[in-house]
Amino acid sequence: MNDIHLIQEIERYLDGEMSTPEREAFDVLRRSDSNIDRQVTEHQLLLQQFRANGQRKALLRKMEAIHAQMPAIPVAQPATPVVKMRSKRTWLNLAAAACIALLTSLGTIAVMQKAAKNSSTAQYEDVRRVLNNIQRSQNALNRDINIIKKAPLNPGTYGGTCFAISRNGYMVTNYHVIAGADSIYIQNNKGEAFKAVSVFEDVSSDLAVLRIADSGFRSPSLPYSLKQQPIRPGEEVFTMGFPRDEIVYGKGYISAQTGFNGDTLAYQVSIQVNPGNSGAPLLDNNGEVIGIITGKQSTSDGIAFAVKSGHLKRLLDELPKERFSRKDLKGNQLNGLNRVEQLKKLEEFVYMVKVYN
Repeated sequence: MNDIHLIQEIERYLDGEMSTPEREAFDVLRRSDSNIDRQVTEHQLLLQQFRANGQRKALLRKMEAIHAQMPAIPVAQPATPVVKMRSKRTWLNLAAAACIALLTSLGTIAVMQKAAKNSSTAQYEDVRRVLNNIQRSQNALNRDINIIKKAPLNPGTYGGTCFAISRNGYMVTNYHVIAGADSIYIQNNKGEAFKAVSVFEDVSSDLAVLRIADSGFRSPSLPYSLKQQPIRPGEEVFTMGFPRDEIVYGKGYISAQTGFNGDTLAYQVSIQVNPGNSGAPLLDNNGEVIGIITGKQSTSDGIAFAVKSGHLKRLLDELPKERFSRKDLKGNQLNGLNRVEQLKKLEEFVYMVKVYN
């Protein structure tokens, strides 16, 4: 069998054009002649490199077609060298180099895209807290001993803040606080705990509505209302939440009317928030709720984000009217009071959220 005939037979073998008896005979020949077996392997590799080179050229043609649609920029073109392919080894080397260059380019693009994504996501950070890593205060432990209504002794997995939106046990918090929860408890500033269930979740706005499981739960009239009009940058705001085992007050101002990455459903707020503030109410000086704290910018201290109360109202309108009273959020007992009196009335309606996974 001369070289030309052998190459023809190898190509028929690799392309699957041989009949079953011919293929079986050729397999026997490969096993008996190591030189022929080596040539089959080399020819198969050569064909693979040709295909890869063809794919690269197709990609280059697509890129050139895209570039052709863009405005031409005059660039001095270097003289194109004339390359003469002299052997099979030359083909293999060029094809391998082309494949390596293509894979390197694709790898570089992937790394740059991943770095850009990590850079973007690293700027936003939710402010729920990990309860398993927090040492509970002695006062909180004493309250747990002295009260009848208690959460499980396990401190829980995650914590945040919620606040009342009705007298019959409906609360609002962030979705990321209760996501994946097996059970949820909320606890007031007196240490009293109540089991709660999630009844409505909106992932896009990071909000969730909870309901206290005890159907007989009733609270006094809510002292605040939902603000309907947008608030302007520079206006002072304040919040109350649970970054610790006791309620904490924070004060700041609206710094932008859009949130992270220009989110029109949120405000940017210049205020200090910490893990545990997720879900806390944001109020103006008149005691109207203007938003719900959702997160902060991790690369800068004192920059937080809050979902606007107008969006919360649209979500609450979707709750069953026979169960959720919209009248509870229309009174305002905080207007005209000094800040100390406002906080005294408000703290009864702000709760710590404990999530158990």
